[in-house]
Amino acid sequence: MTDALLSVRALRCRFGERTVLDGVQLELAVGQRLCIAGRSGRGKSTLLRLIAGLQDAEAGEIEINGRSAMHAGKQQLAPWDRQLQLVFQDLGLWPTRTVQQHLLDALRAQGVRGAEAKQRTAEVLAALDLEDLSARRPGRLSGGEARRVALARALVCQPKLLLLDEPFSSLDAESRDDGFRFLESVLELSQAAVILVTHDLEEAARLGGTHLQLDAEGHLV
Repeated sequence: MTDALLSVRALRCRFGERTVLDGVQLELAVGQRLCIAGRSGRGKSTLLRLIAGLQDAEAGEIEINGRSAMHAGKQQLAPWDRQLQLVFQDLGLWPTRTVQQHLLDALRAQGVRGAEAKQRTAEVLAALDLEDLSARRPGRLSGGEARRVALARALVCQPKLLLLDEPFSSLDAESRDDGFRFLESVLELSQAAVILVTHDLEEAARLGGTHLQLDAEGHLV
C-alpha cells in the first residue's frame, strides 16, 4: 500500500494482437493535476476506463485511496466504490432527463436520496451558476452547456478523483475557453485530483500540473 490517492503499477492492456498500454506506472496525490497527452488511438481513454473499473487488463495493479482496485489485471473494486467520476468524451447525458434530474440520478446511484440529494443538487447548481438550466433537457443545451452539466453531475458526487476524457475536444475556441474556466471552478470547489487526457498540447498547458505522454508502444513517459 502507498499513501498516494492513486497508484498504478505495471499496467498492461492488449486488444487482440495490439498492445495499447505496456508497463504503465503512475502515482497521483490528493488534489494533484495530471495531463496525459498523445495521439488518438494511443490508449488514453482505455487507461481511464481501467482506473474507473470499467474493464479488466492483461496485467497490473491499481490502488485507490489505499484500497486494492485491481490485482493481476482483474478489477477488485466496484466503480461506485472508487470515489471517482469519469466524464466521457460523449458526455453520456440522457435525452429525457433534465439537468436537475441528471444530478439527482447520479446521487441516487450512490445511495443518496430525499432531502440530502435535493440539497446537494441545489447547492452545486447554485455554486456553478447553472440554476437557469436546471429544467432543460440535453436537446436544449449548447455544446458548452452540456459539458458544464456533465462536470456538475460529477461534482455533486463529491469525488476525490476526476477523470476527464477530452471533454472540450469538439468545441470552438471560445467555448473551450469557457469550458476551462468552468473546470477551474469545479476543481476549486471540489479540491479533487484530476486526470485530463487530450491530444491538444495547448489544453495540457492550460491545465497545469504534471504532463505525461503515451507513446506509440503504450509507454507512459
